[in-house]
Amino acid sequence: MNDASAPGPRFPALRRTAVAVLAMLAALAGTQPALAQASSELKVGIRAASALVKAAPGDTFPLAVEFDIAPEWHVWTSEAQLRSLPKGLTGYADAIFTAIDVSVDPPAAATAAVANIQWPEPHGAKIDVGEGPREFAVYEGKATAFVPVVLSASASGTVTFRITMDFQACSTTCLGPASVERTVTVEVAAGARESSGPAETPMFAGFDPTVFSRIGANPGMGAPSGAAAARPLRIPLFGWDFELDQEGAAFFPIMLVLAFVGGAILNFTPCVLPVVPLKVMGLAGAAGGDRRRTLLLGAAMTAGVVAFWLALGVLLSSVKGFGQSNQLFQYPVFTIAVGVFIAAMAIGMAGFFTVGLPQWVYAVETKNETVLGSVIFGVMTAVLSTPCTAPLMGAAAGWAVTTKSAFTILAVFLAIGLGMGAPYLVLSAYPQLARRLPKSGPASDVLKQVMGLLLLAAAIYFIGAGVNGLLPHPAVVHWWLIGLTGAAAGLWLVRRTLQIAKTPGAKATFVAVGLLIAGISAAIPPVLAVERLPWRPYTEEALAAACRDGKVVVLDFTAEWCINCKTFEKTILEADSVATVLREPGVTLLKADITSKDAPGKAKLAELGRVTIPLLVVYAPSGAEVLKSEAYTREQVIEAVRSAQGR
Repeated sequence: MNDASAPGPRFPALRRTAVAVLAMLAALAGTQPALAQASSELKVGIRAASALVKAAPGDTFPLAVEFDIAPEWHVWTSEAQLRSLPKGLTGYADAIFTAIDVSVDPPAAATAAVANIQWPEPHGAKIDVGEGPREFAVYEGKATAFVPVVLSASASGTVTFRITMDFQACSTTCLGPASVERTVTVEVAAGARESSGPAETPMFAGFDPTVFSRIGANPGMGAPSGAAAARPLRIPLFGWDFELDQEGAAFFPIMLVLAFVGGAILNFTPCVLPVVPLKVMGLAGAAGGDRRRTLLLGAAMTAGVVAFWLALGVLLSSVKGFGQSNQLFQYPVFTIAVGVFIAAMAIGMAGFFTVGLPQWVYAVETKNETVLGSVIFGVMTAVLSTPCTAPLMGAAAGWAVTTKSAFTILAVFLAIGLGMGAPYLVLSAYPQLARRLPKSGPASDVLKQVMGLLLLAAAIYFIGAGVNGLLPHPAVVHWWLIGLTGAAAGLWLVRRTLQIAKTPGAKATFVAVGLLIAGISAAIPPVLAVERLPWRPYTEEALAAACRDGKVVVLDFTAEWCINCKTFEKTILEADSVATVLREPGVTLLKADITSKDAPGKAKLAELGRVTIPLLVVYAPSGAEVLKSEAYTREQVIEAVRSAQGR
């Protein structure tokens, strides 16, 4: 259960390294050598306690985390508080913000609402970070944060809360950041209720119990309550949005069904669609042989798809710092490697060039249908799907990850994998569905050549996205190469159709398809090279400043490797009707580009309970969410902005 304000998974590794390097340099220069290498724990004492040491199932109570900060020292505030700082105070964008994370053992026994932490009142510290003295928001002296806890109705026995506090202490110099863990236990039994001892009771004096009504639980510190009333989960679906009761008996099965359907829809996203015909052609070629072998090949591909999604589930449920299904693409080397893999396949498939490719490339060619090749092809198809998200799937995956339950995460990601692989299994079970495709001869060769060129365009996309991840400012040259390659595919289809088509109907159909492919490809570069809206880079400080200024905020999550994101941006957000509203003076547009693994938008995405992009969030000036959706329409965006404006 990650704190909503926590940047990255905890602190970005790069920032930790930078602090350590600076401390080392200061030590070598002879500037306070002892402090420069010391941990912030030397100047900050940490104490944690629970308001109840014994509780009944369904009870609500806070955990208190007290920071005892040495005189003349301070720690940075929570990042969440930057939205509502007192007048005259500002936040330091490069600070290592104070963050609290709570894990529960057993996980199903309680919910620690870290997204609703009651943070201490910030103080001002006059600091010069190179732009002249400014009053920065900090914590000083004794500062206490409260984490609301809701026990489940089925909780019993010993419930353990492991509380991790991340912070950095500063004065005239900054110490190395610290990560401190404290453990608090509560005994849960029917009718039990016992407050903490006299030593801990004063820690809870400033707690506001109304927080429980805001998170859907019965309020009251230690007051008897029924089961926590979880808020309905809203599922976005292009205007047909609906809500599900999280406490209903059918909720979990429904989420598995949504994950399965979302996985199937992934096959029709721009990320995966270019490779789908390749497998269909392979199964069409195998359909004339042994039906059992065709089914085996389809099952092998499905196994590859499922294996990849299960591996993602394992990473998300067990590896600290792995919080997004598309996180692998935040590493440029991985993105470039995927592009090279696809390019090798494309060249081998198109057959335009005679090159010596590795044997694993030929294993996944459609004309060499093997069990191993089908498994590899399934894994590759699943890899290609991760930069995109599908309707229903994003909400299901996001909900699963926020539960912090390994079983739930694995079950949902298994359902996504089964949904994505199911169409291929069905096609292999009924190979007659693919028999209308040409299996050999000139028509088959043309189809493979055209698909090979389109696959090459996809390879250029991933290589370009990976290279952009290494550059300070994204370039657009790869889009022109993509457009040229796609146009070549369309024009080649036109030429070869005119040469080999035997009937006027076939000629007209495939010439039209070829011209359509060429036209769309030629239009892509100029459309993507021009940004029609005044986007600003997202930072928590920029979001807070816009809200303080009374602005409506439209926050768009995107990445260079996310094809769906660019599709939504160009077809929905830049549509004339929507763009007119978004350009109004009272609207601030922020773009959270998570191309890089150190992007500030990663923490915000986790805070919003999402693990996939695209995602669009519209905030009212009060900071309240008006719209949060990965499957939205033009009308929804306009309506959300108008609602946020109070119209």
